[in-house]
Amino acid sequence: MALLRRKKLHKEVGMKKFIVIALALFLAVPAISFAGSATSRWDVTIGGYVKFDMGYMDQSHQGADYWSASRHSDTSENINDEYGNLFSAGGETRLNFLVQGPDGWGAKTSAFVEGDFSGRTSGDGYGAFSLRHAFMKMQWANDSLTIGHTWQRFGLMPSFANILLAWNMLGAFQKGTRQPQIMWEHNFNKNIGFALGIISPTDSLGVSATGAGTGAQKVDGWSRSPYPFGEGELYYTSDACGKIGPWQMLFSISGFYGQWKGIANAAGTDVTTSTTAVSSRFDDDDTDAWGLAFKAFIPIIPEKKGNKAGALSLSGQAFATQNPSWYLGPFALGSYQRADGSLATPLLVGGWGQITYFFTDKLFISGWYGNMQYKLSERYRAQNAAVAYAAGRDQVKSEQQYIVNLSYDVNPAMRLGIEYDRINTKYAASVAGLERDGSMNAFRIGAWYFF
Repeated sequence: MALLRRKKLHKEVGMKKFIVIALALFLAVPAISFAGSATSRWDVTIGGYVKFDMGYMDQSHQGADYWSASRHSDTSENINDEYGNLFSAGGETRLNFLVQGPDGWGAKTSAFVEGDFSGRTSGDGYGAFSLRHAFMKMQWANDSLTIGHTWQRFGLMPSFANILLAWNMLGAFQKGTRQPQIMWEHNFNKNIGFALGIISPTDSLGVSATGAGTGAQKVDGWSRSPYPFGEGELYYTSDACGKIGPWQMLFSISGFYGQWKGIANAAGTDVTTSTTAVSSRFDDDDTDAWGLAFKAFIPIIPEKKGNKAGALSLSGQAFATQNPSWYLGPFALGSYQRADGSLATPLLVGGWGQITYFFTDKLFISGWYGNMQYKLSERYRAQNAAVAYAAGRDQVKSEQQYIVNLSYDVNPAMRLGIEYDRINTKYAASVAGLERDGSMNAFRIGAWYFF
């Protein structure tokens, strides 16, 4: 009898083991399937970072805005100036994929795709995945060819990257933007090189109210021009003065040229160049779009044997441009009509500078100053005096920014920061009885985790 009980017990234990193993295998099947979907024909590297930031500003702006609202006057109050805003977010978190493929035409080939969750270009709201980069590259010994959506060359000086807590803060001063392009780069030697190419003249990822008319569907005064923008850069770089992290001495001059086509019809589309309010024919006029920029990075005190303690650097850019299209986002003022029907285009000059000092290899402080000025005629300011405040930022005449940031690298993967921003903005005209200028203060804390 005891023998039968032991056999029955062993049988029950064996059955339980079988059920556990079968359940484990059942659960493992989808996991194995998902793991298999991560493979690729070529070598793929996943990267990016998790970013969190929060803070308070003394005007009612979004945390990423980089202008100040008009001050209220004795007769009118502005709610954006009267109240502040507490904000926190993680949408600037990024994810990217670097693909290293086979050689072609004697060149190393690669591709890069990156996006973040800010929703700026998706039209789906904050938290939606938005395209930042999508390009392929062919790299020879002294030449490279880049095809796709990536940074433009005009004025780009990204020494502020992953230090500023608000990525857009230098947007008023041509910090750089990304556009579809075909760009060839040649190095004469290890110090001197140039880049030359064509680049899309319109906002290829802009978000409209309906979600239509963006990307390849975009139609505006820039896309109607039969010519893309031409863009180029000549640069000199050297490690003769040492390095600070990945940065070494750099001087460059860059620029772009293109045209904008204003068209008028019976609906009054774009700029009205017709002599009557209603016309049965199309009339158009072209104006030049151009820009010049000088940028530099100077390691005044370089790092020593990989230790950045005591290192000091100066960087930034100065520029002049007219009809800058997408380069300045909401601050880009285009051509307008004179009394005789001809078009005039305001000149914009500006720039920004950054100084960074390392107290230790991990603790450093950075300061920025930015300034931009539009040369606007009295006619332009008068005709925009009645523009509602909702579009008032399109009539910004000038702006200044002062920023101070203290950063600490916990380890190679994690960075913490605290920041103060001061923004002074002047408008082309008084809107709804408000003052023609305003100022904003913001305090931010943030963290990155790179992977």
